[in-house]
Amino acid sequence: VAEAGGEPVGQLGLQLARYGVADLGMLVAAGWRGRGVGTALLAEAVRRARAAGAHKIALQVWPHNTAAIALYERFGFQREGYLRRHYRRRSGELWDAVVMGLPLD
Repeated sequence: VAEAGGEPVGQLGLQLARYGVADLGMLVAAGWRGRGVGTALLAEAVRRARAAGAHKIALQVWPHNTAAIALYERFGFQREGYLRRHYRRRSGELWDAVVMGLPLD
């Protein structure tokens, strides 16, 4: 968890699969985006994934989240796939997702 003034402003989740890929989930509070929180969280994710013995980090991101995609690409993540109409939202809409990965070896 990333905090500012005792309040959470971001969070990171990593789950290491038996086959060595760490699945990443991350969010930054709206008022804190573009202020380095995501960069700090992602740097910590890479550090922890390596320390846990992962050979790769994988994630999915909404295609309209261009700021997040740019952040991931700055860290070396590459687009590996595209899931069309994959996630059903509460509204009933079906959203796409971009699959990205970062080899750690």
